[in-house]
Amino acid sequence: PCIVTSLKCKAGDPVLRFEILTGDMVFVDRISYNFVKPKVGDSFVFRTIHIPHLDDKYYIKRLVGLPGDTLEVKEPILYRNGAPITGAKAFELNSNKVGEYRGYTAKGHLSKGAKEVYYAMGDNSPYSGDSRYFGYVPEKDVVGKALFILHPFSNRWGLAK
Repeated sequence: PCIVTSLKCKAGDPVLRFEILTGDMVFVDRISYNFVKPKVGDSFVFRTIHIPHLDDKYYIKRLVGLPGDTLEVKEPILYRNGAPITGAKAFELNSNKVGEYRGYTAKGHLSKGAKEVYYAMGDNSPYSGDSRYFGYVPEKDVVGKALFILHPFSNRWGLAK
């Protein structure tokens, strides 16, 4: 069986091309979020094209806030709507400062709490350039859910959690 498309290619054209800008190489599910909204705790990929003062790149972060949520950091714990955040193992690891998880830090927009849409934070909070600095992620720029980290071959290689 074959799939017929309107795409044309010539001999020597690449069949598969990865766009590597910086950082990890990740397989991304670009379909699911067209049917279901991302949930708090999901790792998700988004473009930064509509975020002021950032170059057009792809970021991978963890979703920590949805429209109407109130977020606050009381180091090392991230609070969502007045309670410690739940929904991902990384939240627990950060709150307890386990291994490489150093806890959440109250910087930038979260130095006093915030109400944001699609608020994204890195698991390595003290060193992560995330929504605390650039604000919310526009919904139209959400690319999809991170599935598998292909590169680098380190302790991060494998299923995106």
